[in-house]
Amino acid sequence: MPTTEQKKLDDLGETFSRPGGILKDDRLAAAVSAYLDGQLMGEDLAEFESLLEKDESLAREVKEMRKIEVKLMEMGAEILSEPIPDTLIAALTRLNR
Repeated sequence: MPTTEQKKLDDLGETFSRPGGILKDDRLAAAVSAYLDGQLMGEDLAEFESLLEKDESLAREVKEMRKIEVKLMEMGAEILSEPIPDTLIAALTRLNR
């Protein structure tokens, strides 16, 4: 879900330490989130993608997060395509009067 807000890796910290295979470093987690949301641009994006190339474990985690994100969007689209029940529309109409 890209937003217009752009994140800077400098704001997230100078280094990204990764103990184990879990995103335990809040700065790295923030960078991953910004990357997945399309908020990293220019040098920051290039730096993060370089990190992904160097760290296979991180790349696998980001790939899995992207798959989850896609599945959630698909589920949300299914829900949004369902018709709104007439009883709910009637209740909302009464509230607006």
